[in-house]
Amino acid sequence: MKPSQGCVVWSKVGFGDLTNFGRAYKRHEKSNEHLSACARLSCLGRVRVEHAINEGARIQVAKHNETVKQNRAFLNRLIDVTSLLGRQELSFRGHDESSESSNKGNYREFTETLAKYDSVLATQFQSSAVFSGMSNSIQNDLISALSATVSNEIKDEIKAAPFFAWQVDETTDIACRAQLSVIIRYVDSAGKIQERFIGFFDVSGGRDAQSVFGVLNENMQGYNFREKLVAQTCDGAAVMASALNGLQAKVKAIAPSAMFVHCYAHRLNLVLSQGAKCFSECRIFFASLSGFATFFSKSTKRSSFLESAGCSRLPRNAPTRRNFTPRIVSTVANNYDALLQTFENIIADKTMDDDTLDCAKGFLMKLEDFEFVFMLYTFEQIFSETDVVYDIVQQRAMDVLYCKKRIESLLAYVKEKRSEGAFQTVYAKAAHLTSDPQTERLRKRRLSQLQDPKERYRNLYMAILDNLSEQIPRRFANLESMRFLELVNPGKFDEMRQIFPEEAFQCVLKTYGQFFDSGRLRSELQVLYSNQDLQGNRGKLCDFLLFMKDMELDSAMPQLYKLLSLVGTIGATSAGVERSFSCLKRLKSYTRNTMGQGRLSSLALLAIERTLVKSLEKIPGCRILSESQLKSLSLIIIIIIAVKRD
Repeated sequence: MKPSQGCVVWSKVGFGDLTNFGRAYKRHEKSNEHLSACARLSCLGRVRVEHAINEGARIQVAKHNETVKQNRAFLNRLIDVTSLLGRQELSFRGHDESSESSNKGNYREFTETLAKYDSVLATQFQSSAVFSGMSNSIQNDLISALSATVSNEIKDEIKAAPFFAWQVDETTDIACRAQLSVIIRYVDSAGKIQERFIGFFDVSGGRDAQSVFGVLNENMQGYNFREKLVAQTCDGAAVMASALNGLQAKVKAIAPSAMFVHCYAHRLNLVLSQGAKCFSECRIFFASLSGFATFFSKSTKRSSFLESAGCSRLPRNAPTRRNFTPRIVSTVANNYDALLQTFENIIADKTMDDDTLDCAKGFLMKLEDFEFVFMLYTFEQIFSETDVVYDIVQQRAMDVLYCKKRIESLLAYVKEKRSEGAFQTVYAKAAHLTSDPQTERLRKRRLSQLQDPKERYRNLYMAILDNLSEQIPRRFANLESMRFLELVNPGKFDEMRQIFPEEAFQCVLKTYGQFFDSGRLRSELQVLYSNQDLQGNRGKLCDFLLFMKDMELDSAMPQLYKLLSLVGTIGATSAGVERSFSCLKRLKSYTRNTMGQGRLSSLALLAIERTLVKSLEKIPGCRILSESQLKSLSLIIIIIIAVKRD
């Protein structure tokens, strides 16, 4: 359209007639040229240029989005493979991962096998020149991200719980590094008692109270333990026996409600034997005992000699069997003569290999060694009694007064055995079975003088009994403070309906009063004792918690439910830490000793918490990883799951 003369004058030539300016302005406002220019100005920038004029741009966006979709589908499969290998405790890498290798490791072999039947994997492997997801760094990123997801899930559960308890334990992995295992116990929002593995932490640099406390303080800050920790426990090896009280005190100084309690998952005999290892003679003795079990477990032919001699089978030294020490002491002591005969028969057998003969000769010498036999019957007389007490404490934990009496009787028994008469009995028995060392020279480094061997063994015997007498009260020092357990002891409900247990009630207020409304708690307990419907479930504590949750009594009687949760949190009756130790041993065996500490703890978390991992697997792969976990992945993964374009 040709511009009008007025439009040209207005926009190009210029307007010099000011007298007619008003009429000219109004006339231009109505012109086609002006209206068209206004319309174009309004639409400027409102329509994306590539959509309006470039069909090729739209094709590019669609292609990009399809690539992102394919890459995310590929990543989902890598996540699933990583999750499967982790929770099944299978190693990831092989010693030779080259294309010619016959065993490239489980991660590569598994994904390549899946690629035969999965077009997404096959396409990525064939077409991608940059990313195949097979590198060690990618594996570590995925393991770390999945572990972080599980950890965050556990943290969310713990945040919802009113309080929790922790249990720390120590073991040495096959790379000879001391590993501290941490388990947290709490009641979740569904009313279930949970024990969750937090991780392994390297404490080979120091196992004193200050070092262990430093590790706990650094790694447990995210769990708000200063306010919510209500109980702590550890075994005799996590810290040296002399420093056990120091660790308790350091934790309690910043977490005032963190009472130290004996963990029922640890057999009392095991705890006492670990504490006694402060004596070199005890360490050597228990190490030798483990050797007996290992020797027979490695060969059925060796075990057959045990049976032919009428000897009981020796217990296996499995990582999860925390009662191994007392059992092996009892078995060797009760089958002493049969074991002697067994080793003599093995040595006399001409078909035995050299390694078996050499080991058998060494064990025979041990059984004929006075010090070994003396230590054997010293601990046998103690463990036979402590095993009985352990079973009572475990089965009747709610009856605190009864448990206290049995602990006191055990302590009296140990003190009774710390006598000249008891020593003479053990000494005479060992001398009868071996030979009296009375006339032998005691060989000591840098010392040439003679020392009376009997006096030496008397001092050792008394020191061991003193150590046990010290450990027992320490382990159960807070037993009186736990009288509040009686408040929810079903066996005493009828009695407490008649007379309210005031002492036990004051006990819970003294230690954990900040968590409760005392007046409301008293009223709810009185209702519990008098209402038969509430007592309908007098079984296990865990069943009582679920009963209250199912009947919505946690809302009607919140203080009672909280008290039950507290008792469930403190009363560690399952061997959660032992589970983690067994996992540690297997992981270090399957994944080679050179595995880094971070990967070790991450893999252990996936394996131990496999039930939680499986529940998270129901979430579509990429959604398992939160934004924070995605940021922790390497740059190449960030690229392949780039955001889709509009």
